[in-house]
Amino acid sequence: MPRFSPVPVFDIGQVLLRWEPKTALQQHFADAAALEAFMAEVGFMDWHARQDAGRPVAEAVADHAARFPGHAPVFAAFYDDWLKAVPGEVPGTRAIFEGLAAGGPVYGISNFSRELFDRTLPAHPFLAGFSGLVLSADVGINKPDPRIYAILCERYALAPGDCIFIDDAPRNVEAARAFGMDALLFTDALSLSGALRARGLAW
Repeated sequence: MPRFSPVPVFDIGQVLLRWEPKTALQQHFADAAALEAFMAEVGFMDWHARQDAGRPVAEAVADHAARFPGHAPVFAAFYDDWLKAVPGEVPGTRAIFEGLAAGGPVYGISNFSRELFDRTLPAHPFLAGFSGLVLSADVGINKPDPRIYAILCERYALAPGDCIFIDDAPRNVEAARAFGMDALLFTDALSLSGALRARGLAW
């Protein structure tokens, strides 16, 4: 009998694309310490996560500018300079993604604002290669909420046990496993390639 090959499900940030918000922010601060202090003061990552869950960028900027008026220009500039926060591909994973996509379906689950994904896609058109993609903003749910994994499976008629999920965040990997998927914690393309081939995937 042929060996079972699981269906790959990719995260995007820090798996396919680099996610480096400090690169888009650093121009506004004198040094790294000032940047870190800003991010802590305004709860930057939690603030951005609400955009991933579907809050409009303009609303988010206006809200935080009102709360932290001394930093108001920074919030708008961050999204104006969005592509600096996703400055390129994670080395090696695009080749894996495209090779797998050439041979069968490849799906995605990503915590990503729809507005920002639509800005990102023209700069990284290989992301159009997903057979199906669930963006957190489109469903109002961020990983690691188990409902986002269920939405992928229901939408594309996938059984959790037939999927292998790839993500750089341990809590997202753990949630996928709890949902019934096989899951890999991404560290680098070489390790990912070996783990996928060990599970019967080839490209």
